[in-house]
Amino acid sequence: MTSEQRATSDHRAAPETGAITRSIHRVPFYETDAMGVVHHANYVHFLELARIQFLDEHDVPYREYVAQNLHYAVTRVDVRYQQAARFDDEVETRVWVEWVRGASLAIGYELRCGERPIATARTEHAMVDGTGRPVRIPAERRRNLAKLAVR
Repeated sequence: MTSEQRATSDHRAAPETGAITRSIHRVPFYETDAMGVVHHANYVHFLELARIQFLDEHDVPYREYVAQNLHYAVTRVDVRYQQAARFDDEVETRVWVEWVRGASLAIGYELRCGERPIATARTEHAMVDGTGRPVRIPAERRRNLAKLAVR
């Protein structure tokens, strides 16, 4: 199996247990396209909102990373669309840590409108400093996030 096949086959539903954040976003009209569905690029915004909420709830607020001149730069985004979300839908994004390494991590997502699955996703991130240079995730943060990882 190639790495690309592995990446897409790794998408899965949110785990039943562990550190999971549930973020709710009500779709405003401006996020829809001419067909009346949420434009595909807006899903990346949903992922970011949920990821920041996850850090607030389970690690430290992202602003604390920023205060230390650290950022999680996105190195990969993979979204598998299943059904369309539409204006006024409440999109629930479930988010969890999949794995953590020295300077990188992967986050998994499941997006639903009620019981209807609309997408699964994964983002991968590299820790960088304010100049964009890769650095290791601070040891305490890395240990905490590793404890939260589902794999």
